[in-house]
Amino acid sequence: MTEEVIIDIFSQSLIMIIKASAPMLLVSLVVGLVVSILQTITSIQEQTLTFVPKLLAIFLVLILAGNWVLTNLKEYTIELKNVSFRYPGKNKNVLSNINLTIKPNEKIAIVGLNGAGKTTLVKLICGYYDPTEGEILLNGVNIKAYNREHYYKMFSAVFQHFSLLAGSVAVNVAQSIDHINYDLVYSCVEKAGLKEKIESLPEKYESNLNREVFEDATNLSGGETQRLMLARALYKDAPIIVLDEPTSALDPIAEADIYNKYNELAKNKSSLFISHRLASTRFCDRILFIADEKIVEQGTHDELLAMGGKYAHLFNVQSKYYREGGLKDEE
Repeated sequence: MTEEVIIDIFSQSLIMIIKASAPMLLVSLVVGLVVSILQTITSIQEQTLTFVPKLLAIFLVLILAGNWVLTNLKEYTIELKNVSFRYPGKNKNVLSNINLTIKPNEKIAIVGLNGAGKTTLVKLICGYYDPTEGEILLNGVNIKAYNREHYYKMFSAVFQHFSLLAGSVAVNVAQSIDHINYDLVYSCVEKAGLKEKIESLPEKYESNLNREVFEDATNLSGGETQRLMLARALYKDAPIIVLDEPTSALDPIAEADIYNKYNELAKNKSSLFISHRLASTRFCDRILFIADEKIVEQGTHDELLAMGGKYAHLFNVQSKYYREGGLKDEE
């Protein structure tokens, strides 16, 4: 076996590891393992292994290239292929055989009844859960091949369950104590509709939050905290925004304000928007209706209404409820 052939085989076999952007320790371990295998199987003498530094150089260069590619891509296409998921210890899938492609800058709404698997689907896409079956691809590469921390940075997520940091408003928006871009904090707070509230506080953006730590901490309402989480997501400025029921604690007027700003907030980004209020999905490019472990319907708001299926039925039920509630309020 010639040096050139071994180098070629070695380089090709490392493609998936390279895309994982492995840390330096893993690099050393893998190279050491490969050398040991070559010595054992082919009985190559130590003096003939002068090409090992060349292999290491190839490996390290491609590792750095893999890091650069993931952090400098301008467009992201995410594809789910035959993805199923069940929680550990459970016998029944939450989701089964999901096939979905999310195109660059596409705005997608995910709707369905409680427990349908909407949040689970989003957490699979974000890489927080691994599929029980199937695979999730980023630009054609299984996301397991990427460094997971780098992959997480692609998403600015606001989930239903969140926590306030023991720090100021600015620290909570930036999620950092050092190197806070205050101009960006001001802009994100304003976009999230929280500027008036924060600037009414004595310490403004330096006002402490989290009463469990600071006795003088400001208590934000549920709706105000949701707006703070939205500001946090905007500050991160990731290419994909994830909003899981981001307006559930807002009053109807405040909710409408967020929806009206949605296209501006998600400009030049892909977005995943979970909501139980179907009327809020009109601004999305595509709506996915989740039921019976699958995506049972998809299309625009008008297309799904025209289908007369599950989405249309639920929309009509909700519309009737809100109309009747409005009449009672007027009475």
